[in-house]
Amino acid sequence: MASKRLVDSNRDNAGDFIGESAVTQSCEPCMKTNISKTATVFCKDCDEYLCDTCKNPHIVYKPGQHNIVNVQDNTSAPVIIDMKGMEKCHEHAREIEFFCQDHSKLCCLSCVLIHRKCDQLDEIVKVSRQSRPNLQPLKQSLIKLQSEADDIIAECKQSETGLNESIAKISSEVDTMKDRIIKLFEEAKQKLISVAKQFKTAEVKRIENKRDASFKVKDELNKLYSMCCVVLDRGTPSQQYIYSEQMKEKRKTIESTIDGQRKIKCSSTMTVSFPKQLTSLLEMGSNSIKLNYDGNKTVDTSPISLSSQPIPLTLKRLLSVDLLNTGDDEKDPFLTGLDFLSDGRLVAVDNRNKKCIILNERLERLGTPYKFKNSPQCVVCVSHDTLCVTFGGYKVVCLLSVSTDNTITLTKQINTTSKFDCICCMSPSNMVVSTYDDPRPMRMISVDGVESDFDHSLTFPKKTYKADESMCTYVQSKNTLVLTDQLAHTLYMYDTVNGTSRAVTNENIQEPRGACVGPGDTVLVCSKNKNSIVHLTIAGKILGTYPVDMKYPYSIRLSKDGTRMAVSNSAKGVQKLHLYKISPAKS
Repeated sequence: MASKRLVDSNRDNAGDFIGESAVTQSCEPCMKTNISKTATVFCKDCDEYLCDTCKNPHIVYKPGQHNIVNVQDNTSAPVIIDMKGMEKCHEHAREIEFFCQDHSKLCCLSCVLIHRKCDQLDEIVKVSRQSRPNLQPLKQSLIKLQSEADDIIAECKQSETGLNESIAKISSEVDTMKDRIIKLFEEAKQKLISVAKQFKTAEVKRIENKRDASFKVKDELNKLYSMCCVVLDRGTPSQQYIYSEQMKEKRKTIESTIDGQRKIKCSSTMTVSFPKQLTSLLEMGSNSIKLNYDGNKTVDTSPISLSSQPIPLTLKRLLSVDLLNTGDDEKDPFLTGLDFLSDGRLVAVDNRNKKCIILNERLERLGTPYKFKNSPQCVVCVSHDTLCVTFGGYKVVCLLSVSTDNTITLTKQINTTSKFDCICCMSPSNMVVSTYDDPRPMRMISVDGVESDFDHSLTFPKKTYKADESMCTYVQSKNTLVLTDQLAHTLYMYDTVNGTSRAVTNENIQEPRGACVGPGDTVLVCSKNKNSIVHLTIAGKILGTYPVDMKYPYSIRLSKDGTRMAVSNSAKGVQKLHLYKISPAKS
């Protein structure tokens, strides 16, 4: 038995694939001396392949009859297929000879020692003769998977082409509007193109990753398909059986990879949209241009001021709601995070009652609140229908989708390495977060869950904040990070491009809490102990202070069109939610 295994093993090493199905055979006596020569004849009596050099010694010195035929004329000799290592045990690198039915495992002689007590341990040579696997469906499934991989690659190419064409289209549309208000739209165009190119860069990277992964799958499928054809047509029963078992897990893995790549949706188009107030832009004093992709997703490029310098604001309170315990609440609500959807609906997260709620322009609840397992900290709208919620000490970030009928659905949960508190958008695919119990007070996280740190050139306060001691916002058009330090009564402004920073203190900034981007690339921050909102430039100049009729303002956010502002507070027992109309102050 041992000598037969040695011969079979040599033959396994003798065959190689050339192209898809051509097989060459090596001289077996030469292989025993580690010499590789192509066999030209086959001895039917000795069942041995020989080269021209070994043929005569074989006939003369080996006893018995020798029926010698040319290899190309021999149809009775078994064709040896290179199984590319699939006939070897991965654990012991020995030839597979058995199949354990109890564990559904292919086994070599070393494995048999482990499985010797199993009830059904079959010898593959015998069982493969009794029951041959049907490889035809496997072959068809490989063809189908190849087709799906081709579809994904074509989709990637189409998406990338569409993105390139969209950049040119955006430039043309902006130029058309530029004729009416040249100075404003030249600035808007540059800003919009910059955002579009940033989005394209990020999206092309996603497309390339998706395409590369699909190419790898296709390459593997090509190899497996080629082998499948050869094993199906010329493989021995044992080889077909082994190949069938080996392919079970491989096929599941490939199908899973194909399915995962198909679920990754890449944008293929971008368009530009102009607000309805465009005709009265000069009278309004500020407005915005928005970048759309995939039809209706929107990236806010932040308000554009007609004035070269930011100007003070006028706040008019539209609504005030007392946040009371309702029938479905366990505790008095505490709205720790606010943001507006692009259609004007207000999103809020209730920390105490573990909810996410949607409110209309009358601050009336829409739909059914989404109930979390843990207490949410903050929320940001990353697109027209997607929310991102942080959960602080639970080290979790959740992505939620919001439908037009106000149905909230969990789409993804991301485990993080830091405790994230406040969150805001930095780009279409990246967000800035404030942390606590972490020496890095601000970090970044992508919508795919990739965490990263800011460049070391940014000098953050050398302290580790506790929960609720710091919050953040990001002025996209000015590449400026803003960090509030409650106990130091300070706002820190960081220029992420130049690596510069400034600390802003003022008698009106006392225990600053939440902050958001204001009109004209300014900053609005809640001054807790002054019960007011402070308006300032990124250079630290105070533009105005606005008292609010609530104790301890906590969270603040502007609507996407820059016309409304929502503020919630943290005073226990007297918690409120205010909605303001915001406009430039009249001279």
